[in-house]
Amino acid sequence: MLIGIIGAMELEVQALKNLMDNAEVKKISSIEFYKGSINGMETVVAVAGVGKVNAAVCAQTMILKYSPDILINVGVAGGLHEDLKIGDIAVADAVVERDMDTTPIGDPKGFVSGIDMVEMECNKTISDTLALSAAKLEGISVKRGIIATGDQFISTEEQRNQIISEFGAIAAEMEGASIGHVCIMNGIPFSVLRAISDGANDDSVIDYPTFAKMAAENSIKIILEFLKNIKEEF
Repeated sequence: MLIGIIGAMELEVQALKNLMDNAEVKKISSIEFYKGSINGMETVVAVAGVGKVNAAVCAQTMILKYSPDILINVGVAGGLHEDLKIGDIAVADAVVERDMDTTPIGDPKGFVSGIDMVEMECNKTISDTLALSAAKLEGISVKRGIIATGDQFISTEEQRNQIISEFGAIAAEMEGASIGHVCIMNGIPFSVLRAISDGANDDSVIDYPTFAKMAAENSIKIILEFLKNIKEEF
């Protein structure tokens, strides 16, 4: 089994690349893809860049070049649920493109034409195993739910409350649903794992640079635990 892992920023996946045995690196569409073995599991890891288009290009390229059996988007996010504190983990049951808006022609907010859905469901086995892996790590809380994606950094209470009201999301970020969109088009099982770096509120511009590295380290710990557990599930 080959596991694809995509992060938006170097800090979100660098530790995985450092642990990779027999890494082979190929640069395609300005993105470096690292393929090798981590904890005995074949993986391909890439840094997509920030935002939906970068993430979609990376996911589609990874699928066409490497044909991963599953794909995971890992990184940090702004927390939208009261139970999620900085450093905690959000695991997606579904993802939404919160900035897709064709409501003037009668569609619901977030409706994605072509695949014709708002909520893009993650693979249950992957999400279950990610959540189980997080629960095994002392001092890290995990919550499941909808993760919302859009091409804006959320930094006001007004933005935060709107996303919660429209989608019931537990976290907001800038890549996960675009990767999910590509995976659904290609029939690839996927999920999204995010560590909370800020509260997606008026304090985010201060909290994010302070806590992003710590949050990313927590998500990496869970991915490493996941690589041990997933062998028993697939």
